[in-house]
Amino acid sequence: MTCINRISIPLLFCSAFILGCDSEKKNTTTYDGLLNDGITLCGTADRIGSTPYAQFLKGKTRKPFDASIHPRLLDALSDLPLITANDNRVPAGKLVDGVLQLDLEITWGDFRVETIDRTGLRVAAIAESGKAPSVPGPLIRAEKGTIINVQVKNTLKDSTITVYGLQSRPANSVDSLVIKPGETKSAKFEAGDPGNYFYSVKIGVGLFCLFCEETQVAGALIIDPIGGSPPDRVFVINIFSQQVDSAIQKLGYLSTLTLNGRSWPFTERQRPTVGDTLRWRIINVSHEGHPMHLHGFFYNVTSLGSIIKDSTYNKEDQPYLVTQFMPAQTTMGMEWVPTRPGNWLFHCHLSFHVESAIRLPGSEDEDDPGCHMAGLVLGIEVPPGPTDLISKGEPSKRNLYAVENKSESGYTHGFSFSKTYSKPLDAEGRIGPLLLLKQYQTTYMTVQNNMSIPTSIHWHGLEIDSWADGVPNWSYSNGMVSPALLPGKDFTYKLSSMRAGSFIYHSHLDDVNQLTDGLYGPLIVIGENDTYNPVTDHYYIIGWKNPDPMTRDEIELNGRSEDPPIQQAVVGETHRIRLMHIAPASEAFVGMTKNGKPVPIRFVAKDGADVPERLQVLMDESPGYGVGETADFSFTPTEPGTYELVLGYRWLPPWKQTWIVLSNKLAAKTANASSR
Repeated sequence: MTCINRISIPLLFCSAFILGCDSEKKNTTTYDGLLNDGITLCGTADRIGSTPYAQFLKGKTRKPFDASIHPRLLDALSDLPLITANDNRVPAGKLVDGVLQLDLEITWGDFRVETIDRTGLRVAAIAESGKAPSVPGPLIRAEKGTIINVQVKNTLKDSTITVYGLQSRPANSVDSLVIKPGETKSAKFEAGDPGNYFYSVKIGVGLFCLFCEETQVAGALIIDPIGGSPPDRVFVINIFSQQVDSAIQKLGYLSTLTLNGRSWPFTERQRPTVGDTLRWRIINVSHEGHPMHLHGFFYNVTSLGSIIKDSTYNKEDQPYLVTQFMPAQTTMGMEWVPTRPGNWLFHCHLSFHVESAIRLPGSEDEDDPGCHMAGLVLGIEVPPGPTDLISKGEPSKRNLYAVENKSESGYTHGFSFSKTYSKPLDAEGRIGPLLLLKQYQTTYMTVQNNMSIPTSIHWHGLEIDSWADGVPNWSYSNGMVSPALLPGKDFTYKLSSMRAGSFIYHSHLDDVNQLTDGLYGPLIVIGENDTYNPVTDHYYIIGWKNPDPMTRDEIELNGRSEDPPIQQAVVGETHRIRLMHIAPASEAFVGMTKNGKPVPIRFVAKDGADVPERLQVLMDESPGYGVGETADFSFTPTEPGTYELVLGYRWLPPWKQTWIVLSNKLAAKTANASSR
């Protein structure tokens, strides 16, 4: 059985538990939100944190909404305490003589993830005594060696709670406190090793629920080295989710997915300037995995950890990438530098966690013009400044078309991108063609929409100008914005190719439906002095045919469901295997076997960035790569025979490609001649 649903879909194996600081600098250059052509940038005006609620609500009306359809839904403000969004800038508690004293309460509250006048939820939350409850819970932050004394009171009248993670780090297991209604218990411990950790509260008794989450009752626990840490920001991923009748919420789940207590486009805007060093701590307290993707830039992963352990990378060994998959209940330290201006996004790339359909009932008609996402998304606004982009040689001009794939009878069978004005059904597989770009050569890609629906293209992993990044009505720089590409219209994107590697292009509008309809494709940037050889260079891009696949026939490799054709190789010849994953969810892997036994392949690149030679390890089988991740491997056979390239998902039968390895090139030529 698989546990597939729009919110908990990454748990396909049914496991439920197992900046410079954005600185204190203020952005002195603001966008007025309305461009000359009448397009409004998503969320640039009247946002939480920049405009008082009273001004935001002035003159606004909303459709009547009956919150009585579910006991957790709230319409007008209730008599419950209003839950605040915790930006994790101010640690809780009081430090006296080396002891951090912190008094917490678990209480019911009114949770508004958008604005105060939109639908809310009745949820349990954590409060510092005498203060409003918050999501995420109060930030516990102290230096190594500090004694932390936490007192927790359970004010819930009908539920026992269990508190996890109030303990010294590192640890081999998670400590817990069981607190009955009305009781107060305490935990006293030494802070332990520096790192990114968290604490959490489970409501009720029994096993964790497979089809629900209450991880809004959790907060960050950060241990700094003695003397403190450089300026940073802490962002906590919280999820509330309950399975409900589709009459209440058409997806079958009543959910909120938040970063520091808000859902896009109401998450706190990050406003660094070009050249700032941003140090972010990402704390995933949820029971689900999240591939965290940064638009336009690479970032270094400085640490990866869990509720009880954190592992810091040596600077020279830090992964350098654009997407890092964070499994359930894990932490990540990251560092990056914005090197050009514009509007950018940092978001979970699991499509179900950022689609607008996850918004609460009663909020569906409240979107800003142009906004098409919700949930786990941070907006980054870098004011005008210098750029790191360079261009060599004459620019290239290309055309790409978004087309409807039609059968002879005229039946539309999905959509795709094509190099031609129209595309017969299955002409190149169901997805877009391979796009080959040259490093440092600027490419002007004119995309014409020949479909009956609007779309857009995001050039996933490329370091480019923001206005060409492809997020409709958000990607903005130099007075230009990426539009929603309407039927019959075209738009020319400027593609910079700053590094050779494996990338993806895909729709960034109505992602779940458009990705599963086939609006994506592989993109490879060839090195400045290299050529592409399809004989030894192979891409494998994985997608889905519908939003809820249950069989291998409902997913696709290079646009098709069947196993790839036989591949031929020669002993001593090095082949490059490029794995690209752009389905809405899950994790993909790749490996090579011979006679059923693993044959190691060498890990050489991640997300288009080459891995340092000392880190190019041999793997019997790759780890799982989340949505939006690419990984490159090299394979050099040392003996002839029949091999199998195995790739796909571990919850479905994988694809298997037969590789015939011959002893030398003469044998290969003879084999080719005889096959003809």
